[in-house]
Amino acid sequence: METRKRNFKILIPNLFTAFSLISGLFALQFTFEREFVIASWLIALSMLCDGLDGKLARYLNASSRFGALFDTLSDFVAFGVVPGFLAYKAGLYKIQYWGAIIAIFYVFSGGYRLIRFILKDNKKELKKSFIGLPIPAAAGLIASFIIFNFYYFKDILSPELFIIIVFFSSILMVSKIEYLKIEKRTKLSKESKFFILLALLSIIAALKYSFLVFGGWILIYTLYGILRQIIFSISKKK
Repeated sequence: METRKRNFKILIPNLFTAFSLISGLFALQFTFEREFVIASWLIALSMLCDGLDGKLARYLNASSRFGALFDTLSDFVAFGVVPGFLAYKAGLYKIQYWGAIIAIFYVFSGGYRLIRFILKDNKKELKKSFIGLPIPAAAGLIASFIIFNFYYFKDILSPELFIIIVFFSSILMVSKIEYLKIEKRTKLSKESKFFILLALLSIIAALKYSFLVFGGWILIYTLYGILRQIIFSISKKK
């Protein structure tokens, strides 16, 4: 009975991982059909499901080795392969070989980021932060840029700027910049409270400006990690 109950608990977070993967695969299909905005929003849906699966696993005490590996596979497809291909089809193809190289570099950087996360030493790793930009956030940067451009201009207005964003996202993933984990704790840090307040304000704003809120959130999180790293580096030198 206990084993059956345990298996049922493990199944719940894995279902959300599966939803994240399925959403990513649908995004790939819509990319083939040149429905880039729909594909980008499906990546956003994958991000939501990916966030829920980990939280449910912790809440239900249903973490498992299978779940962790399944989550990594799902992340690589939904936030690595799909955004890389989407970026190329949406605008990087206009820069020909360089566009293809940067798209492939993004996929490899995402894979490296995930492998480094799996192989990390939990005893030495900072528990309050990620090392390198999380791959869902990198995918979010690409997706939000596409949504913004196609909403206003019906195309990627500046492929040159787009290739910089994709390259920048790739470098951040393999960097050693620390990014805050936003999790439920008995005592929230000031940083966590800031992001939770920002999330609540975003929900209100998203009722009318969903595409701007999505991009703004990802951009703030990305830049915050860089700024935080600069401040820490200066503090250590003093």
